Amino acid sequence: MGVEVIRAEKDRLRKQLRADRSDIDVATSNAIVSALRLFLDSKSGMFLFYRSMSHEPNLESLAATIGWESFLITRTPSSGPLSVHSATTPLEKHRYGFFQPVEGSPEVPINRISVALVPALAFDTAGNRLGNGLGLYDELLARLEKNCLRVGVTAQRYVLDGLPTETHDVAMTHLATEDGVISV
Repeated sequence: MGVEVIRAEKDRLRKQLRADRSDIDVATSNAIVSALRLFLDSKSGMFLFYRSMSHEPNLESLAATIGWESFLITRTPSSGPLSVHSATTPLEKHRYGFFQPVEGSPEVPINRISVALVPALAFDTAGNRLGNGLGLYDELLARLEKNCLRVGVTAQRYVLDGLPTETHDVAMTHLATEDGVISV
């Protein structure tokens, strides 16, 4: 399959998923957080996570339970790659509606991340990810250390049998849903 065909299929899936997407309810988010809490209990280092939008599982109670000082979040700059910052830094609302560190917040070296908790529109059973199409997370995931665990976080209804992939796509090592955390 050619690159243009793959990109067209990804765009079609994004449009379909955005149209069909509903908010993640509190019970689903809580079940995902419980599964992640058990998973992270035996892990050390820093955990990259995200500040959720309504269609993504909310992980703030996970950070509150484990300790905010163990968590990192990204900042989406006006240009260039995502940067990584402490989750305890002051936040501002991004134009897409999520919260991120304020401009000028001290950056944290990406090699400090031991587990990356990653959002997406959908994942497949092999750990492939369908993001929003900007490529920012793909670029960030490619910069992570090889031994960094990459955990796709979503509701089970957004885990599909297969997704189209390109050579730059970085697969997850695990998936976290309300059914638990599995290795892929």
